[in-house]
Amino acid sequence: MAQKGSAPAGGGEDKAPTPIELREALEDRYLRYALSTITGRALPDARDGLKPVHRRILYGMHILRLDPGSPFKKCAKIVGDVMGSFHPHGDQAIYDALVRLAQDFSSRYPLVDGQGNFGNIDGDNAAAMRYTECRLAPLALEMLASIDEETVDFEPNYDNTTQQPTVLPSRYPNLLVNGSQGIAVGMATKIPPHNLGEVIDATLHLLANPDATSDDLMNFVKGPDFPTGAQILGRQGALDAYRTGRGSVKMRAVAEIEENKNDVRIVVTEFPYEVSVESIEEKIYDLVKNGDLDGIAAVQNDSAGRKARLVIRLKRDANANVV
Repeated sequence: MAQKGSAPAGGGEDKAPTPIELREALEDRYLRYALSTITGRALPDARDGLKPVHRRILYGMHILRLDPGSPFKKCAKIVGDVMGSFHPHGDQAIYDALVRLAQDFSSRYPLVDGQGNFGNIDGDNAAAMRYTECRLAPLALEMLASIDEETVDFEPNYDNTTQQPTVLPSRYPNLLVNGSQGIAVGMATKIPPHNLGEVIDATLHLLANPDATSDDLMNFVKGPDFPTGAQILGRQGALDAYRTGRGSVKMRAVAEIEENKNDVRIVVTEFPYEVSVESIEEKIYDLVKNGDLDGIAAVQNDSAGRKARLVIRLKRDANANVV
């Protein structure tokens, strides 16, 4: 049994606390927390495919008039404006979201055009926000088009000093194109990125044929299209996901064998989505150390900037195809 009441004011008589069931109190409070987490932080809106932090970043940059043709602006300025006007959370969380919007190995079609060190596929972090600069990418204009013409609803910000959009106009299916992932209370989402052309073709077909089935749309959307390339092994996992909402996509890196007079090596140029080159390098070292993999002389990580490359040098007597 839980009780609630108020302390006496001005020396008056104590008010008897009102008893409430502990089960009811926990259910009510946890439900509020869960709904706040689901809608306010962790899961994207199906209409624009964005979480609140990403939506506020793009809208904040729109207010600053950081269009593709404008000069770059320091990320620290953008983060400060977004935190002060729209997003009442830490600056690092806002900057991390901004960085991901600018990474072409994280987003299939980046919505932010970054200048400076925004990290790399090898897992290195971006430079501090005081060093990097950015502006909106051309595709972001389609997310914000006509936002000042009463196309979407606005709501008060966290301190009622200004207004913010509840959703962006989003003139293309951003949720499918760039994908999204998040873990909330009791539910989660993990939507992979897709090819923009394929998704638009499927959208046009659906507009012309509202009764089209998932199988009909799969004639246009063959499967996910990841920014880091690599190969998808089979279509069944993607087909299950499209039909039921649940499915797993297995991926394999793209490698080729290079031979010359001095040595033979395996060069890996495309890696599964969100798998760092360094983690694969460490795994290969573990396999060699434990005796599970023979024929490898050295592993060299030649990744530079946004281009991933792993060179596996073989011993002279090794068969490259077997390795």
